[in-house]
Amino acid sequence: MAVMITGGTGFVGLNVTQALLARGEHVVVVATDTMPQTARAAFAALPGRLTELQADVRDTAAMTGLMRSHQVDRLYPFAAITSGPAREREAPELVVEVNLLGMIGQLRAAREAGVRRIIAPASGAVYGESYWNHALLDEATTPCVPTGIYGVTKYAVERAALRLGTLWNLDIVVARIGSVFGPWERDTGLRDLLTPHWNLARAALAGEAAVLPASLPPYAWIYAPDLASGLLHLLDLPSPTERVFNICSGQNWGSIMTNFADRLAAEFPDFSWSASADPDEVNISLTETRPRGRMDISRIVATGWTPKFDPEAAYADYVLWLKTHGLAAD
Repeated sequence: MAVMITGGTGFVGLNVTQALLARGEHVVVVATDTMPQTARAAFAALPGRLTELQADVRDTAAMTGLMRSHQVDRLYPFAAITSGPAREREAPELVVEVNLLGMIGQLRAAREAGVRRIIAPASGAVYGESYWNHALLDEATTPCVPTGIYGVTKYAVERAALRLGTLWNLDIVVARIGSVFGPWERDTGLRDLLTPHWNLARAALAGEAAVLPASLPPYAWIYAPDLASGLLHLLDLPSPTERVFNICSGQNWGSIMTNFADRLAAEFPDFSWSASADPDEVNISLTETRPRGRMDISRIVATGWTPKFDPEAAYADYVLWLKTHGLAAD
């Protein structure tokens, strides 16, 4: 039996693939592009088996055939466009088609192929305006008021997945994924909003000077290996009584991003950084500068999962990873 990850060559997909291979699983990665050679080489040393396939998740018949032929019994349907304002302005139809209709097609294929557990990918973006009105955002009581098209599709994805799970007798768990940074992030052309951590890393590896905003608001980042461990935890969770889970660090640590910049400067001598209150000088921008609430992780913690990395441990690990792999772009 195998675990399929669609969008498996993307940021989150590569981290989940690595975690599954590390525990000896057969992982079937489906994407429209190829896996970076650096990732393929790193994964070859792991005990699991990797199968790489190219397909469009909007082709339901093809996806059904692939799930059947590779005996897929668990699915991460993670293929998506993480859109920013420019793409949402110019191509909202494409974002909806890939993120929502592509997901529904994958669920239909999973039903036909007899997949037994599906982790549907939602996002902290579903909370939208509630970030500014709530100190703590939980799965049961916090209103979902998404603003961008991406957040709208993710909320539609989770509601559609839960409804179809009932109608089609599918075992579906929804993961509301928080803001993630770390290993295997790269510019694929499908993630419009790359993290400030990636931009700092790019500047460090290029020996450039980085300028951060003078004020860094609290922000509940999660380190990518922690996210992967949480997603595997949901994959394995027996008979969950809840079906929607926040996954993030549960900590506000955005304002100490300067510690990451300091670590990069210590390891990459040609790199330097500073902070400025002048927006015209800033070259490491944040998608949001307003202080906002943080996602409550008590529901998933109650099932036995907790994040491993605090900010300093995450920064140290990521810098070491960057020294070994670079940006892993190809």
